[in-house]
Amino acid sequence: MSAGEGSSGDGGSGDGGSGDGGSFGGGGREIAHRLFAAEFDDATLSYSESDEERAPNYVVTPTGARVNRLFAVGVLTEVEAVNEETSRGRIVDPTGAFVTYAGQYQPDEAAFLERADPPAFVALTGKARTFEPEDSDRVFTSVRPESLNAVDARTRDRWVVSTAEATLDRLAVFVRALESQHRGDRLREALAAGGASPALAAGIPKALETYDTSPAYVEAIRRTAVEALELVAGDREEVTRPSLAPGEPGDVGLTEIGPLPETDVTIADVDDGTAVTQESELDETQAAADVSAAETEPIEDTEVGGSSDDDIAGGEDLEDEDVDEDLDDGGMYELDEEERKEVEDEYGAEFTTGSEIDDPGEADIDVPDADELAAELEAGAGDEAGAGDEAGDAETVDEAIDSGDTDETADIDASEPEAVEEPEATDEPESADVDLESATIEAIEAIDDGDGADREAVVARVVDEYGVDPGAVEDAIQDALMGGLCYEPGDDRLKAI
Repeated sequence: MSAGEGSSGDGGSGDGGSGDGGSFGGGGREIAHRLFAAEFDDATLSYSESDEERAPNYVVTPTGARVNRLFAVGVLTEVEAVNEETSRGRIVDPTGAFVTYAGQYQPDEAAFLERADPPAFVALTGKARTFEPEDSDRVFTSVRPESLNAVDARTRDRWVVSTAEATLDRLAVFVRALESQHRGDRLREALAAGGASPALAAGIPKALETYDTSPAYVEAIRRTAVEALELVAGDREEVTRPSLAPGEPGDVGLTEIGPLPETDVTIADVDDGTAVTQESELDETQAAADVSAAETEPIEDTEVGGSSDDDIAGGEDLEDEDVDEDLDDGGMYELDEEERKEVEDEYGAEFTTGSEIDDPGEADIDVPDADELAAELEAGAGDEAGAGDEAGDAETVDEAIDSGDTDETADIDASEPEAVEEPEATDEPESADVDLESATIEAIEAIDDGDGADREAVVARVVDEYGVDPGAVEDAIQDALMGGLCYEPGDDRLKAI
């Protein structure tokens, strides 16, 4: 199908909550996802998870991206007046075109399109929409703009790299779901339990149900993403967009899916998880019964003390196991984020207006191919495992120190309590309680004079206000860039989306 002969009057919901935690950015808004026009163009499914007036509307793509808001960068190739109040813009990425409509309810964006002189590089943030004309059985996609900004070739190239990586990461999870026997709500539960984001856990089952997405289509999208990376690297001149529908089997050469990055997401066995939970509850009940029985024994019975110590020791062992599991899970989760940060640090996400359109790849970005990306992720997993072990050792030392403190405290004469000094109240917020990503976005918005906020000024403001380490603020900026909450309109400039 082809994007966008729909109208801007397709309605739409606001940013109200859907109860789907984890897909919202700073300020309670949905994260602006990055995806290529070729796949967005193939989307036909849109839905809302409730009947509330302001419940968010989602578009689901054939590989499971569930999109309320999207962020795209490309070349504005044409602007057309649909009527006296509405303009239509066509924004092209290496794989296809996004179509956006701006009218009386988007005055700033409509004015931008009216003033624009195509071709020009632009960044588009807006609401994903589908539209089916009354006299057609064809579904078109469009974007209702929230912001349109002039950017440069470097920004376009960086967007292509980050979007290709996001696409490959999503495909890695989708393939696991495709190979699973679960479907529908059961698959959603299994994905959520296996570490998938709420957006993917909800989107992938709907994609399989609606599109019956074939391995051939997955491979076509994978090749499109890889070719986009090669385009930026200067190794090819154009990207081949998928030529088959999502449910078509395709040629023999497309039936096997090529290399994808490693993913920490699994298809969890929900039944087994329930059984483990029930078994743990039974063990806790039995342990409680043992303690209760021990308390009824006479105090003179020396076995009471021994039994009680054993029970407490057993409880500490269980807690140690839980802590280790949490540390391991955290390590695997952080692996994915850190690898993304490393790639983002190398490629960035920056945005020269485009009266002169540079050829793809002129930004001199060193782009990994899919095999290298997978190898780097696998090597990173070993490093993270080592870090998880060190964290477990540190926890053991802390517990030993706590235990020693407890023993010493028991020797103090209870009849002579010492006064305990109350800590002085402070107005300084604890750095651990600060949501640095939200704080960073707020700082960007406060400093932004229209051309973006100076990056160093943003870091300094957050450091001064919250007393946190500058490196932590830089990490928060990278997270916000990767999460679609902000972008770089120029060198060392940041602008909130």
